[in-house]
Amino acid sequence: MPENDSPRARVLAVLSLSVVPWTVLVIDGHVTLVMPWGLFDPFTPHVTLLPDYLAATGGGPPPFLSSWPLGVAICLFALAGVLAELFDRGAPRVTGGLLVVVGVTQLTVAWGFLRRGEYTLVVPLGTIAAWTLAWWFYWPDLRSIGRPGPRS
Repeated sequence: MPENDSPRARVLAVLSLSVVPWTVLVIDGHVTLVMPWGLFDPFTPHVTLLPDYLAATGGGPPPFLSSWPLGVAICLFALAGVLAELFDRGAPRVTGGLLVVVGVTQLTVAWGFLRRGEYTLVVPLGTIAAWTLAWWFYWPDLRSIGRPGPRS
C-alpha cells in the first residue's frame, strides 16, 4: 500500500472526483465538460446544473445519459463509505468496488456520445480518475474479493 494511504487521503481523493470533468466533449472546437454536478462550458462560461438539465429533458435524458446521475449517486455512496473509514466503520472493498462502478457508468456516458458520431473528441476522464483511485487506494482490498477473510 502507498505510504499516503490514510483514510484522510482517501477522503480527499474521492472528493477530488467532484472537480474532475467526468467526460470531455469536443465538437467543432467547442468544449463541454460533463461534471458530476452539471454541464460546464469553460469558454462562455456557462453552467447547467444536473437537476436543471434533467428537468429540461422532459421525458428524461437519452438512455446512455441516465448513467450520468446514476454515477453521481454511486459516487456519493463511495464518499459515504470512505468517510466511514475515518471512524474505522467503512468497508474498503465496498468503497473500492463503488469507484469501479462509477467508472463504468461514466464509460457508458462517453461511449454514448462517441456513438453519436458528431463529436471530434470524447474523453472519459471520470472513468480514468475513478479507476485510478480504485487501483491506487483499494487494489489490495479489491484483489481479496472472493477470498476468505480472517475469521473472528
